[in-house]
Amino acid sequence: MSWVWIVRIAVAAVLLLIEGIRDLKTKEIDMVVPVFSAVAAVILAFVGKDPGVISMLFGIAEGIVLIVLSFLTKGEIGQGDGIILCVTGLMFGWKANLIMFFWGCLICAVTSLILMLLKKADRKTGIPFIPFLFPALFITVLPNGLIRI
Repeated sequence: MSWVWIVRIAVAAVLLLIEGIRDLKTKEIDMVVPVFSAVAAVILAFVGKDPGVISMLFGIAEGIVLIVLSFLTKGEIGQGDGIILCVTGLMFGWKANLIMFFWGCLICAVTSLILMLLKKADRKTGIPFIPFLFPALFITVLPNGLIRI
């Protein structure tokens, strides 16, 4: 694993940690860290020549789909979730971003089920999603280095 990938993972981890905590506390995100992370992703793309422009654009598209779904569901899905996925898509490309999103959804679903079984939440309880992307990042990138596209 090159130093560029290590920096990508570190920047993404800081992004997801900061915005995940903010999402838990306020159910909102601040745009400073995502913008900084997006700029870092573009710089790292020029330095590392990976994941590739097409993959990055498709990675951004995954986040855009969530933003559109946010409008269609009248905010049931947060726009911030889509913004964060745009940035991570830019950082890692479509494949790793989609796998990270899958793991985040799975971790969120299991946590939600446990909360419902413990009577701490019900089907209408809003649960912030970004905190689940933090462990999903590490599940995605650590087993075999990084899932390369």
